[in-house]
Amino acid sequence: MTGDGLDFRKKFPSPVRARYWATLCGVAGFVLAAEAQTDSALLLPPAQVVAAAARVQPVGARVERLDSAQLAWHAVESAAEVLFRRSGFYIKSYGLGSLATTSVRGGSGSQTAVVWNGLPLQSPMLGQLDFALLPAFFTDEMAFQYGGCTAAWGSGAVGGALLLNNATRWYPGLHGVLRAGAGSFGWQQLSAALRYGRARWATATRLLADDAQNDFPFRPAPTLPFQRQSNARLRQQGFLQELFFRPRPEGATLALRLWRQYTHRQIPPTLTQRFSFAQQTDDVWRAMAHWRKPTARGLWEARAAYFDELNHYRDSLLRQDARNRFRTLMGELETSHHLSRRLSAQAALTYALTRAYAPAYGTEVQQQRLALFSAWTWLAKRWKAQADARVEQIDHRLAPLTPGLGVEWQISPSWLISTRLARHYRAPTLNDRYWRPGGNPDLRPENGWSQELGLTYQYPHNAWQWRFGLTAYQRRIRDWILWARQTGQLFFSPQNIAEVWSRGLEGRLHAAYNASWGQAQLTLGYDYTRSTNERPIASPRIEAGSQLFYVPLHQAFAELSAQWRGFQFVLFHRYTDRVVGLNEPVPAFRVGSLRIQYNWRKNAWSIGAYAHLENAWNAEYLVVERRPMPGRHYRAGVQLGF
Repeated sequence: MTGDGLDFRKKFPSPVRARYWATLCGVAGFVLAAEAQTDSALLLPPAQVVAAAARVQPVGARVERLDSAQLAWHAVESAAEVLFRRSGFYIKSYGLGSLATTSVRGGSGSQTAVVWNGLPLQSPMLGQLDFALLPAFFTDEMAFQYGGCTAAWGSGAVGGALLLNNATRWYPGLHGVLRAGAGSFGWQQLSAALRYGRARWATATRLLADDAQNDFPFRPAPTLPFQRQSNARLRQQGFLQELFFRPRPEGATLALRLWRQYTHRQIPPTLTQRFSFAQQTDDVWRAMAHWRKPTARGLWEARAAYFDELNHYRDSLLRQDARNRFRTLMGELETSHHLSRRLSAQAALTYALTRAYAPAYGTEVQQQRLALFSAWTWLAKRWKAQADARVEQIDHRLAPLTPGLGVEWQISPSWLISTRLARHYRAPTLNDRYWRPGGNPDLRPENGWSQELGLTYQYPHNAWQWRFGLTAYQRRIRDWILWARQTGQLFFSPQNIAEVWSRGLEGRLHAAYNASWGQAQLTLGYDYTRSTNERPIASPRIEAGSQLFYVPLHQAFAELSAQWRGFQFVLFHRYTDRVVGLNEPVPAFRVGSLRIQYNWRKNAWSIGAYAHLENAWNAEYLVVERRPMPGRHYRAGVQLGF
C-alpha cells in the first residue's frame, strides 16, 4: 500500500517506531520464554487446554455458538441461511441462490471477518465473502462474534466475525451418512459424509452437489400479474477431504484439509430489466495443514494454508468477460500458556502473501502482511480480565495498533456483567487501491474505537432453564472508505470521506423445559441498530445523521422448537425493519418457516426424513431493492446413516 496514509516512516517517527516494535517483541519473548519455566506447582494437565480461547472467546464480548448437533438442522443450507435464522447478523440477500453479504452492528459487508480453522477467508480483492457460497455441511462448529475483534483476526473484523471450525475427531471404525433432498423451483441436493478412524490416523470425506432452477413466480408490482424468475439457475459441487495423524494418543496431532468447490450461477434480471444473460463462475481451492501440540502448561499450534479463488463474470449482452483471481499463501504460529493459576498468555505470529489479478488492474498486484497478536488473561474468584493487542505491517507500512480490554464480573451465581473496549481498523482492499478507473493508492485505513456493556442472567429451576442477555454498544469509525464521484470526475473512486457512528441494543431470551416426554425451547431476540453518517456527502447524496444504506433500525425473531421421541418441530418467525436502498427504500417484511424432522435408530443404523416449509406466510418482499424473493416454497428429503 502506497501513499502517506499508511507510510509508517512518515506517520511514526523513529523513536515511536522503536518503542512500538520493542514492546511487541518483549511481549512475544515473554510468552515464548514461559515454555521454559518448570515450576511443578503450577503444572496443569494437558487435557485442560483445549483451545486458544483468547481469540475464540474474548473476555467481555458476546459470542453465540452452534455445535454439530445444532448444525445438523441446517445441513442442506448455506451459511447465509444459518445466519438469517440463528444470529442477529443482517443478511443482504440478492435472491434465492444469489449473492449474500452481511451487516453486523451497523457495519458494511467488508467489516465482517470469516475465519476458517483460525485463518481468514474473505477476499483480499473485495474485502468480503459471499455467504451463499459457504455450505453449512462443510463445518462442524460455527460461532458468531459480535463487535469488533480486529486484534484477534486482523483487518476487516470491525462489526463482527463468523468462525467456522472443523473438529478433529478420532472415530473408531467406519461412519457415514447419505442425504438426498428435493424442493420447489427445481431444487435438488445430494450430500454424503464418510469417516474412518484408527488409533493413530483418521480420514473424513464430505461431498456435496446442489442444483436449482430458482424460477419462482413473483409480481413486479402489486397491480401487475405474476411472472417467472428467469436466468437464475444455480449449480454447485464440492468436497472437503480431511486427514488426521497422531503418533501418540496424548501427543501432537496433524490435520490436513482440502476444500474444493465449483459454483456456476446465472444472474437474474432486476425488476427494471426485461431479461438478463449475465452469469458467474466461482472456482475455489483451499488447502490447509494444522499442527497442534499440547504441553503440561499450554498449547502450541502451527497453520499453513494456500487459497486459490477464481471469479469469472460474463455478460454477452453488455459484452463483458472478466476473470478475477487471487492466490494467497498464509502461515501462522500460535502459542498459549498458563503462567500461573490466575494468569495465562497467548501470542500468534501471522504472515500472508497474496497475488491477485483483475482486468481492471491491468497487471498482477501483490500484497504482504505480517502481524503479531498477543493477549493476557487474568482470573480471580469472581473476576476475569483480558488485555490484547495486534500490530500489523502491510507492504512494509504500519497499520494502526489495535489494543483491547475486556472485563467480566460474576456478581452472583445468576448475574454476570461484561464490558469491552477495543480499537479497530480495516485496510483498503486491492480493488480500492488498484481498480482502474478510480483506484486510490493513497487511501488511509478505516479506524475507530468501540465499547460495549453486557448483562446476563441465568436461572435453572427444576425442569426449566432460563437465560436472558442484554448488550449495549457504540462504535465510531473514521476515514470510512466510500466510493463516490468527485468534482470533475466521470467515474466513482474510493475516498476517506465518511465517518460512521453505530450504537444499539441487543436482547436475547432463551427458555428450555425438560420433561419425561421430551424437550421444548423458546428463543426470542431483538436488535436495535442506529448507524448514521456523521458527515454530509454530495455524491452520492447523503445527509448528516442519516441511517446507513441497508442497515435496519429494528430486527426481531422468535423460534419455538420441541422434541418428542424421534420427532423434532421448529416454528421460526423474523421481522426486519425497512432499510434505505441506494435508489429507493426497501419496505419492512415478516417471514416465517415451519420444519419437522424424524430420526429412527436401530443398532448401528439410523434413518431420517425432514420437511421444510419456507416463507410459510407467503409474504411478498424484497431484501435488496429490485431483487424479488420467493414466496411459499418447500424442501424435503431423507437421510441414511450408519
